[in-house]
Amino acid sequence: MKKSIRIKLNQKPDFRFAIATMFLFSVLFGIFSVFFQMAPIPESNANPADESISSGSFIINMGVSPQTNANALQPYGMIYDLIRNYDVPVKWAIKASKVKDGTDFTYNSVSYKSGAFIVPAAFISPTVASRISYWQSQGVSGSYTNSSLTVPVFTTLTSFPLVMIDSLSSNQNIIETYYSNASIPSSAYSIGTPAGLTQCFDVWTNPHGDPAWSTHNYLYNFVTVQKSWIWAQCHSVSMMEYCKSGSMQLNFLSSNGLKCWGSGKCGTNPESHVKSASSPFTYNNPTDPVMQFVGNAHGASSAGSEQWYQPLSTGQWNANTRRGISTGSGSSPKEGTVLVYGPAFNDPSNGWVMYQGGHDLNAGGSATERVAAQRAYFNFILLAGTYKKVNVTASLPASMNVGQTATASSVANSGTPPYSYQWTSSLGGNFLNPNDSVTTYTAPAILTDTVDVVKIKVTDQCGRANFYYQFVNIGSSPLPVELLNFSGSKKNDLVRLDWSTASEINNDYFSIERSVKGEYWNLLGRVKGSGNSSMTLEYSFLDREPLKEITYYRLSQTDFDGSTRYFQTIRINPAKKHDSKSNPLNISPNPFSDVFSFEFNSEINESIDLTLFSTDGELILTKSYTVRKGSNKLFFSDQGSLEAGLYFIAVKSQSGILLSSKLVKR
Repeated sequence: MKKSIRIKLNQKPDFRFAIATMFLFSVLFGIFSVFFQMAPIPESNANPADESISSGSFIINMGVSPQTNANALQPYGMIYDLIRNYDVPVKWAIKASKVKDGTDFTYNSVSYKSGAFIVPAAFISPTVASRISYWQSQGVSGSYTNSSLTVPVFTTLTSFPLVMIDSLSSNQNIIETYYSNASIPSSAYSIGTPAGLTQCFDVWTNPHGDPAWSTHNYLYNFVTVQKSWIWAQCHSVSMMEYCKSGSMQLNFLSSNGLKCWGSGKCGTNPESHVKSASSPFTYNNPTDPVMQFVGNAHGASSAGSEQWYQPLSTGQWNANTRRGISTGSGSSPKEGTVLVYGPAFNDPSNGWVMYQGGHDLNAGGSATERVAAQRAYFNFILLAGTYKKVNVTASLPASMNVGQTATASSVANSGTPPYSYQWTSSLGGNFLNPNDSVTTYTAPAILTDTVDVVKIKVTDQCGRANFYYQFVNIGSSPLPVELLNFSGSKKNDLVRLDWSTASEINNDYFSIERSVKGEYWNLLGRVKGSGNSSMTLEYSFLDREPLKEITYYRLSQTDFDGSTRYFQTIRINPAKKHDSKSNPLNISPNPFSDVFSFEFNSEINESIDLTLFSTDGELILTKSYTVRKGSNKLFFSDQGSLEAGLYFIAVKSQSGILLSSKLVKR
């Protein structure tokens, strides 16, 4: 017999979320449990892995010609919007082997180039679909898939870095324009100086300026200790690379510094280079994320005081420094470059640094070159977000039945602790403590088998946020017990647990467990089930020695065949000690033979329940009385049904009074 639990609801589950249908389609392909957790990428040329993309996904076409702000820069604003505001992961598709402007993949006769972005179908809710439509109205080009496909995925983007734009030279408006072109809001960055680079910044971007050791020495620890990233342009680059103090120097990408942008302009730097870069311009590393742009970009760097860079004649580019666009000046490893990037000080464990020539990438060259150059900037920003994000993992069973409970645990590292946590369920699954790293998850009530999307979102103290998804297959087949409710109440030195069932099939017994944090459970006792029943039945259990701290109680049911299913978990706040002298339950005689009386004072006319428990906490019987306002003397007869021994009696009124006492039967 198939077993499951059905929770009685006041309303039907909300299936307006289109995601459920998409998940069921995915189940046909065997996708029962999917995780989105991307490891840090220490090198920009990490090999992409082929991934299956479901029907109903949205592909952002980054290879449209001609390239414009609308179709090539605003996609970055769309990505920021989906990740930051809707917790939607976005896949970045880059083929591991291709030529410049080569095809990454082809779908429905469209060749997708220069690193297409893909929004997975599983995360396109009606709200997200509306945002996609909005961005399409702004000029973003893309289409939904009508069948599954396989693409080379470089990484899955889930986090945007914390960016500072430098203000020392008062040229921050240059980079702010890049963000405006991409429709990325100003909340995505801060304005400041190197002295303000705390652990809460991931990228420092310098539009222009005259770096000196006294003002920019902070950058040394920024890349070596904090492992954060740097982007710079124009003549701030050659000046920064020659900033030094003793044995320390900010020559991030070269062995001993770069030629100065002008004679005598970089302190004691002995060499300089001509202003304009010489052709031919060569585009290298076409599979690197930074280099995902269409056509030429070097024209955008053809204005300003420093348009290209070259190492000193006594030095060279670091071995791990990647020359994205090289000029006709010099030869490797000393060639001139317009765009260059790599790990600081040639150490892959450090933060990465990138230089782009020119004063303003929104002013030089043609319109398409300006778009290409700014795409390189945002590609670097996305890469920094992938490396600097808070890493999150989580654990949950891949399959559960309706109403079952399981431990949901999450581990976060990197970023800046402490972290805050937020668990959510797309289908209304319940979390005992949704803001704890470890909690109890109860599978949602559903009518047909489906998949619940469980998400844990983690935010560090700096505001870095990342998320992790797991798809949990939820089965709807009925279990032997249809639970109506499970509740608890505390009064004086007691905690009483009550539950009721609408039907039972082969139900042997219930178990009651107790926990302090909801992680480790201790068995308190068992209550005999009713085997088979089609009527409403009431059950109770008394915790006679409740804990002083916040306590969690869990109910489970066991069949005659030994199969056990867990129901929901409830929380009870600390029980206060009851002073029996101030409000006693007076029983006479005690010990008793057949009949005893007890007194009950009430402030209103109401009903009360007398409940008798064994010393193990198991419910023996319940009897109801009607009492009047004032003092009442009531009688109880066991009619010879009780064996001699010690019992525990509790009397609970509708108004919430709970009295108790020990009772001895002769």
